[in-house]
Amino acid sequence: MKKNNYYNILIFLFLISVFLLSLSKITDTDAWLHLSFGRLIWELKALPANEPFVYPGLDKPFSYSSWLFGLTYYIAYLIFGVSGVILLKATTITAGFYVLIRDSLRPYKNYIISIAVMTAVVFMTRGRFVERPDTILMVFLAFSIFSLNAYVYDNKKYIYMLPFVHMLWANSHSSINLMLIPFLAFIAGGMLQQYLGKKGIILSNSPSKAQLKTITLIFITSFTASLISPYFISQYAFGAKILSQDWAKQEILELSPPTWQNNKLLYFIVVALALSFVLNIKRLPIIHLFMLIPFTILPFTARRFIFIFAVTAGPIMARNLSAYLNNSEKWNTFSNKKALSAIVMIWIILYTSFTITGIKPFYQKGKDFGFGLSHYYVPEGALKYMDKKNITGRVFNTFQWGQYIIWRDFPKRTVFIDGRGYLQEDLLEKTATARQRPLELDELYEKYGFESILVIYPTGKTALSTLDYSTDSALSHTGWALVYWDDISLLYLKKGGIYDPVIKMDEYKFIKPANNIAGIKEYLQGNEEFQKNLIGELNRNINETGDSKAYALLGFVYNDVGLYSEAIASFSKVISHTVTTHLLDAYNGIAYSYSKLGDMNNAMDYFKKSLDMQEDANTYYNIGIIYINKGEVEKAVKYLSKALEIDRKLMHVYEPLIKAYQALGMEEKAKEIIKQYEKARFKGEAEEHFKKGLKAYLGKNYEIAIDEFKKAIEINPSHAVAYSNLGYIYFDLGLFDKAYEYQSRAVDFAPNYANAHYGLALVYKVRGDKAMAKRHWEEYLKLEPKGHFPRKAKEEIEASGK
Repeated sequence: MKKNNYYNILIFLFLISVFLLSLSKITDTDAWLHLSFGRLIWELKALPANEPFVYPGLDKPFSYSSWLFGLTYYIAYLIFGVSGVILLKATTITAGFYVLIRDSLRPYKNYIISIAVMTAVVFMTRGRFVERPDTILMVFLAFSIFSLNAYVYDNKKYIYMLPFVHMLWANSHSSINLMLIPFLAFIAGGMLQQYLGKKGIILSNSPSKAQLKTITLIFITSFTASLISPYFISQYAFGAKILSQDWAKQEILELSPPTWQNNKLLYFIVVALALSFVLNIKRLPIIHLFMLIPFTILPFTARRFIFIFAVTAGPIMARNLSAYLNNSEKWNTFSNKKALSAIVMIWIILYTSFTITGIKPFYQKGKDFGFGLSHYYVPEGALKYMDKKNITGRVFNTFQWGQYIIWRDFPKRTVFIDGRGYLQEDLLEKTATARQRPLELDELYEKYGFESILVIYPTGKTALSTLDYSTDSALSHTGWALVYWDDISLLYLKKGGIYDPVIKMDEYKFIKPANNIAGIKEYLQGNEEFQKNLIGELNRNINETGDSKAYALLGFVYNDVGLYSEAIASFSKVISHTVTTHLLDAYNGIAYSYSKLGDMNNAMDYFKKSLDMQEDANTYYNIGIIYINKGEVEKAVKYLSKALEIDRKLMHVYEPLIKAYQALGMEEKAKEIIKQYEKARFKGEAEEHFKKGLKAYLGKNYEIAIDEFKKAIEINPSHAVAYSNLGYIYFDLGLFDKAYEYQSRAVDFAPNYANAHYGLALVYKVRGDKAMAKRHWEEYLKLEPKGHFPRKAKEEIEASGK
């Protein structure tokens, strides 16, 4: 077979791989917003004047810079349905990678290196293979750079297409401002290379003066063409507006900056890219270096830009490596390149096969191969229930679900917020905080008149064990009734409103699914009526939704009331369920059931399955106890010691571990653990009082809270959090001197405890000492940079400077 044919097969195989990897079900909820806008524009045959969907923003002017993208995708939907949308996405992405491959081959035509590097780019960017304008950005940006390279290297005329391409880009995505970077890099880099040439430093592939003049004229024409848009010059600032919002950067994961822990590959690629330039230092491609600098900075500002870096860096990396190898005698005389190509082919086939079939570690969550949509990312079950019960009108909703509700139900239902976050800053904050602040929720209800609340389960580090079970951690306001819940969503209706007949029939009065089982035992013990009602509600939910969370909660309840065989049956349903969120709970629950039934072998098996998923101190303890019961004391010591290593505060581990060491004749180790136990018991008693104080504080029982926090301090005089909480209580009571005293003590014991600095800032603000308030808010921000309260601190700092 001829070499070129062989390489063409390699390229064809790579593009087929990209196409198949792009065929994934719709999981990105923003896709529904683009389709909704596309449908609206199609029906109106124009852009609307005002915001049509989000009811708090109905007075705002319509703003949607991706209107051409939305319209195009909606047309694909009209012709072929959801499958048409996915096919269009896959075709667009494949076209983008075809351009990237063509660009990476210029001028050295090293097919092996180009395909290998582009495969890595696919791996880095597949998370952005979504039904969003990102795919259009990929094509237009890749084509812009490719056209400029083709003109400089081979005098190809694709560059004359760029004004039209950039006009399309400007009407398809607000990323049009990225168009400036390649042009400026070629102009500035080309001028520098010409200057260096005059000084005797000859660099290859420098553009001529005539080429620079043409590139400059095309740049001016492209910029002018990009202004042919409903938003003229303002579209160049759309992206910056979003990134300037603290709420967006902190609450939308893709807008947060990457870290070493979650994006190691990015750091490795940046280092590898830098090395590829070092390898070519004598023929340093200044133009590409200039172009790459801003695209390398970009991904460190927000995760969503990692794919842009990969798209721009991939061809440059391939070109740099190819340039280096082109001057390597060993590579040029290497006779077995076909064998190397075959290896690359095999890798592409294996990678594609393993990825689309979901084999670890190639499987990517949210990238299930096929057509259609995944209901795991949208509240379809809750919306079907609302259809059935005729619950319509305004909905107060989780922000990432607004898009799907608009697409599915507008105008039957309207949303408070969608993925654009197209609200004033204070309202953006209240979409999250109102769920735990009844007065805020009442204020929003009075102003906007929504009768239903559809929300996702709360996340974060809230210790649910500190909550009273009567408080719903998903929505603390008692004036709203939970009428539907599943693995994904919770639906509440306003009590005393138009949906009282629905509430009367369907309210869940006993189960609080967002609380899991925190605080439930005290309700279960000796309360047969509560047990019966709770189990009845869980079985009702299973019959209605069949979701895994209900099975898991029912299993825990059965274990708590001693129905161990029933618990095993319920947890087994969780294991066989398509939703795997509660798999760890199921393994632990079944293990506990078997241990209570005396079947230690099965208990051991399930505890170890749990450990395979996640290390947990209690699981190590349970395995240790099983080994003690089996008489295998040495193995018991290993697991009990590991439990303490993970959590020194786990008091029930100490006694069996001490006895195990004594049984083995290891008296010194036993004495060492006894000393640790005394220290932990001392802190543990303080912690018990602290927990009681916290529960009372959350329930506004200030007298009990003050008493418990002071008992905690009496046992542990350096308990900074207890001091700080007392400071907040006294602040709420208007006793500002005492609030200052206790917050100051908290800072004395723990200078880096952020909440104490916030508390001191509040006291200083009341006293009128703006300078000291600002100082403590600034210190708070250093220690706690993300979240609702840091954003409030930032507002206070800005206000204090006015």
